[in-house]
Amino acid sequence: MSENAAQDVNKQAKKGIRLLMVRQVVLQALTMVGGIVLARTLEPSVYGLYVIATFLVAAFALFGDFGLAPSLIQRKNDIGEKDIQVAFTLQQITTSILVILLIVTAPFLVHLYKEAPPETVWLVRALAFSLYLTSWRTMSALQLERKLKYDRLAWIEVGETVVFQGLAVILALMGKGVWSFVIATLARGVFGATLIYAVAPWRVRFAFDKETARQILKFGIPFQLGSIVHNVGGWITPVLVGGMIGPQAVGYLNWASSNGKKPLVIVDSIMRVAFPHFSRIQDDRKEVERMMSKYLTYLLIPAGIWFVVLLTAGHSLVSWIYKPKWNPAVPALTLYAFVVSLDVIVWVVSVSMNACGLAKLAAKRASVRTISHIVLALPLVHFLGFNGVPVAYLLTMVVTLPWTFQGLGAGTMKRVLVPLLWLLLPIMVSGLCGWATLGLHLHAAQKGLFCTAVVLLSYATTVLIAAPEWLKGSVRSKLIKVPKLSPVVDRILPGIAQNGSVQPKRHQNILVFSCLIGIFVVLCRALATKI
Repeated sequence: MSENAAQDVNKQAKKGIRLLMVRQVVLQALTMVGGIVLARTLEPSVYGLYVIATFLVAAFALFGDFGLAPSLIQRKNDIGEKDIQVAFTLQQITTSILVILLIVTAPFLVHLYKEAPPETVWLVRALAFSLYLTSWRTMSALQLERKLKYDRLAWIEVGETVVFQGLAVILALMGKGVWSFVIATLARGVFGATLIYAVAPWRVRFAFDKETARQILKFGIPFQLGSIVHNVGGWITPVLVGGMIGPQAVGYLNWASSNGKKPLVIVDSIMRVAFPHFSRIQDDRKEVERMMSKYLTYLLIPAGIWFVVLLTAGHSLVSWIYKPKWNPAVPALTLYAFVVSLDVIVWVVSVSMNACGLAKLAAKRASVRTISHIVLALPLVHFLGFNGVPVAYLLTMVVTLPWTFQGLGAGTMKRVLVPLLWLLLPIMVSGLCGWATLGLHLHAAQKGLFCTAVVLLSYATTVLIAAPEWLKGSVRSKLIKVPKLSPVVDRILPGIAQNGSVQPKRHQNILVFSCLIGIFVVLCRALATKI
């Protein structure tokens, strides 16, 4: 790929990321408000029941997807109407088979959970029809994603979240229990499928061509196998924990996982852009490696700050926002937040491998992680209860991380990860500052908010001081465009060009800042002993 072509693709990817990030801010605001209301209204066992029913449907869906959409997105050549129609035909055949199987086998599947109430059977059957809604939106969505056109797609997904959260909250407040989630899920599916087809219409036809199907499945099946083995690790919660401990433990663990891994929602949005982005530049492995490093830098910063906030202020914030009934899940919440950084690295590497046509290799890596997670989780759940699942996940990610990079070329891991070691400094500094505030005798709300503010301030300041010059220059180039911020930026980041050509006295700044942090910690702990 020529340099100009690569730059053009990079610009399209940046635009897509900006659109999805704006969308993600709106989505997270809506999800957070809805999640708080639902968590305060419903019991953990209700969450667990919905997770079990959703899991049973999603598990069947994974085996019938065949990676049709990623196969068409990744393809180097242009896709035609015939390709889409063949993929649609294959998808509808498998979806119909899966829906029939779920309806027939639902009583037997639910019987695996001794504490599941009888209504779970109809929950599974109702959710089975959401598979049709998902498949109907796929063909329109993949065309937009392949062309990196995320403007309308982003806002459609915002609308889907509004429909889901709004209906779920209203129905929960009306006392509909777990059916609040089911009805909201189906309504979201109808809304999304209808709207996205209106934005990206295509001739809905059933068609089949042996060669076209072969090309689609050649990439799609290995890709989907990777998705299956990746998701099998998540089945530990509804299968192992649900069977051994019950729906309440599933509710605790699912809540801890969804909140502890919250930064991965951002990663998911960005990786949707990264996959077609890497696919377009797959022939230039040096450019792929450079973009991997940039993706990781920007994604690990929020992952680090999320972990420190939950580590220091998590217990106070949970007691205040979600009520003390969720406190038993705080240790799992913190563990999941810690593993997020490793998850980010594995996710970026796996997406780049899939985009470069190494789907089989990525699937093998995912299978090793999944098997390791299951093997470790079995004994740990017995000894540690539901907290054994995140402990097993942490150990798995640490042990298998070096192997994740194999296949991308000699020295790739070192070239990608060593420049990111500076991110450990903001985590340590903000963690120390947050710990210093925990000794203050304040109410849960006051302690949680004060600790969070201290962590955010110290983390942001440390990043500003310790970050590499190219990142400072990139931030400065964005902020300098805002007239009111320009004088402030000139004082904080003086003379740093976008390429980081000017080198400030970085080590001296870090030393001075470290001294100030030490003074702050000593004062906080001294104040705590006096109150």
